[in-house]
Amino acid sequence: MNRQKKEDALILNRMSWPEIKEEMDEELDTVLIPVGSTEQHGPNGSFGVDSGRAEGFVHKLAERLYPKAVAVPVISYGVAPHHMNFPGTITLKPETLMQVLQEVVDSLYQHGFRKFFFANGHGGNRPVMTLLMGRLKDKYPDITASWASFTSVASDVLKDNITSETHGHACEGEISQAMYLAPWTVKEDRQPGKIKISSDELDKSMARKRSINQAQTFDEITDNGALGDATKADWELGEQIVETALDRLEEYLRKF
Repeated sequence: MNRQKKEDALILNRMSWPEIKEEMDEELDTVLIPVGSTEQHGPNGSFGVDSGRAEGFVHKLAERLYPKAVAVPVISYGVAPHHMNFPGTITLKPETLMQVLQEVVDSLYQHGFRKFFFANGHGGNRPVMTLLMGRLKDKYPDITASWASFTSVASDVLKDNITSETHGHACEGEISQAMYLAPWTVKEDRQPGKIKISSDELDKSMARKRSINQAQTFDEITDNGALGDATKADWELGEQIVETALDRLEEYLRKF
């Protein structure tokens, strides 16, 4: 059997079962699971922004970790009820996403995998991801499992480069990442977010400077579904954000 070249990544959808078995007999021991969403990104991005970024990120991470890690197919649906007033958005219930991710791990555990890393591309999935870690460890005490929203891993890069007063969705940070990881999801006729309330009201309603979570839908904040100014997005910023996150996660996962 011909082993993949060193510069390749192990991508499950490109492999046969004998190839996976051979790699597991060698160095493969970690599964990389991208988790996205199918939701609106204003006029600035397609419904594939979150899943495209998550899948693209995991493929790059698999390249860096070759042949230790394999990238499995992206979970393209997430928890997005706060975007449902924008047509086209598809959401799962939190318990549905939890069960899907649990059964992905159940399957891979049966095949012998014990290390799982979830790369999350959608903020609405975060509570589920945190709860999932406890659930997995309770069921399988012998596994190693962790998750990260890769944008947050490089939050200092965003802080140093984002100039919009309000940002966080379909903004220059997210769309820059999409340009680098999944350019097919980016729209050419991008627009700034059309915020419906003042900055003070936005800070209050989003409880930005407090550890408070308030029930809210996106259409209550923005007319066009975007926060920030995606007209400022560029490929180079996307590269800086993504490569910084990759550097940090590669270091972490090599000790996984």
